[in-house]
Amino acid sequence: MTMYGFVQDAIISLVVLLSVLYVLRKLMPKWVRGRQLAFATMLNQPSHSFLVRKLGSFMTPDDSSGGGCGSGCSSCSSCGSEPVAQDKSEKKLDAKVETKPLEFQRHI
Repeated sequence: MTMYGFVQDAIISLVVLLSVLYVLRKLMPKWVRGRQLAFATMLNQPSHSFLVRKLGSFMTPDDSSGGGCGSGCSSCSSCGSEPVAQDKSEKKLDAKVETKPLEFQRHI
């Protein structure tokens, strides 16, 4: 195996790993947070060196980062959180807005 092939495989492996981590964080945020907390706690042991403990404290997730759908975090604007009460004037504006159905056209 040439050096070029090794570098290419390393870069592709890194891209795939980062993609998997991104998908896991998006689809299973609570599970990823638990694994991250367990790994950070393992690194934060007093028997480890100063730099490893510093990395462990850096990797410890925040208390607010465990939200998923329905948690009310409103970070993705697609959660089922409780809607904020509207004023009567806003309700009147919403009633006046007229919606049109979508029309699909096939171009052959």
